[in-house]
Amino acid sequence: MEAKKNKGYVKITQYIFCFAVGSFIGWLYEIAMGFIVWKHYMDRGVLHLPLCPIYGFGAFVIMAFLGKRRRLPVIFVYGVVISTVVELGASYVIEWIAGQQLWDYSHWPLHFFQGRISLPSSVFFGIFSILVIGILYPQIEKWVGKMPAWAAVLLDIIIVAAVAVDAAIIFLG
Repeated sequence: MEAKKNKGYVKITQYIFCFAVGSFIGWLYEIAMGFIVWKHYMDRGVLHLPLCPIYGFGAFVIMAFLGKRRRLPVIFVYGVVISTVVELGASYVIEWIAGQQLWDYSHWPLHFFQGRISLPSSVFFGIFSILVIGILYPQIEKWVGKMPAWAAVLLDIIIVAAVAVDAAIIFLG
């Protein structure tokens, strides 16, 4: 019975860590894109923390749906489809909550739904999916597998609380 309980904590911790690491990598990607496109630092995150939750949520969904697949073309195609659906849905939800469209691909080639998604960004997300499943997820599995259950639960609480408080400050603030 205890092993089943710990296994549940391990899986939850893996998902939370994947969300946090994916959010941070997404934030770094957005910063890099700011330098490439606009030639200066531009914090494109919506939180005070260096996180872009849409990337973390996407990484979580990719990990949840594709976690045990290892064939790269399958991961890529599913990653493109899943992340594009997540991005499109999130754009409408965020616009409804925040009252603004946070990204606009209308100046990109092959954009759709008033610039909410584009083929080049979807291809990037397919590549990101390969990195999540091929590199990030196995590393998180190893790291979390070595942690005592109490430490995993404590880190889960800290991560979730930090993101929730930051989001509350931003959106209710």
